[in-house]
Amino acid sequence: MNPFPLSLGRFDHYTLIVPNAAECSRFHTEVLGFGWVREQKVNAGSAPEGEFDMLNHVLHLPGDPSRVVVVTEGLTEGSIFRKYLEAHGPGIHHIAYAVDDLATAFRYLEEAGIATTSNRIVHDPLSGLRQVFISREQTGYFIELIERTETAEEGTFKEGNMAELANSMRSYLHEEEGVESVPSEVRASLPGPLASTMEFIADPKRLPLWTAHQTVMLNEQGNWIERRMTEDVPLKVSREGTRVDFLWSLSDQDFHVEFHLEEREGRVHVTVPMPDGLTSQRVIRTAVAIQSELILLASALGDSVDGDELSRAREEVGRFHLEVYARQGG
Repeated sequence: MNPFPLSLGRFDHYTLIVPNAAECSRFHTEVLGFGWVREQKVNAGSAPEGEFDMLNHVLHLPGDPSRVVVVTEGLTEGSIFRKYLEAHGPGIHHIAYAVDDLATAFRYLEEAGIATTSNRIVHDPLSGLRQVFISREQTGYFIELIERTETAEEGTFKEGNMAELANSMRSYLHEEEGVESVPSEVRASLPGPLASTMEFIADPKRLPLWTAHQTVMLNEQGNWIERRMTEDVPLKVSREGTRVDFLWSLSDQDFHVEFHLEEREGRVHVTVPMPDGLTSQRVIRTAVAIQSELILLASALGDSVDGDELSRAREEVGRFHLEVYARQGG
């Protein structure tokens, strides 16, 4: 049976990306009769800890307090919103529609090969709010599908969701720049000696100290698993020469990551090739996560790491942990 058209509910909100949120909001309220709701600032990853790179003015539509427009301004040069503005100019970034069953709608999109900006639904575990973007190729703007709950009522946006959705746009812009921007590997330098560094990396019980895989544990049978929201995933860690292999045995396909190590001048140089079979969006997302994990690993092994860099790495790994924990399949 053809699942299309999707069963979209009511219009939920739309978002503008503009160079000056205050000026744009003032025109909407003073000239067009929109109503002020609130200001919301978010750090989506390009600002130091305690600062912000995303400014949102939330306004309600004239005569309808339940429908809003989000006027967004990038606050830093590295902000994804500044980059999007430079690439596409000001205007509507996305329009959101409510759905009752986002998981089913997302599965239909995947099966039909319709591109989305991330390979999973963004989910706030506290409020239950769920969101996903359909890429802009078909319509010239992004379409957001949003599933709300009683604790995530209309007009409410969670900071974690906003940051994750913003970072999904980072992957999209990388794809627009061309395949050269999709990394084939991640490299880092770690403290030695080689033997003790390999022993640390290959110890499954230490993975929660430096990776996004923070629910690794032994099951009752004495086998290593990673506990996820939907299932326990078997994990095997092995060593061969100067390589450490990680293998997750998933229900649909295995997921394999290799760490190649080499000792030079008292340091251990590690190379992590990107796993096979991933979309370019997911390669970029995985590379960012692994790079952050290697920063935490260097710190755990005794390297002196800049405090801001360490904080950003912890935040990135924490976000990726939520993605992995909620992920079905790979």
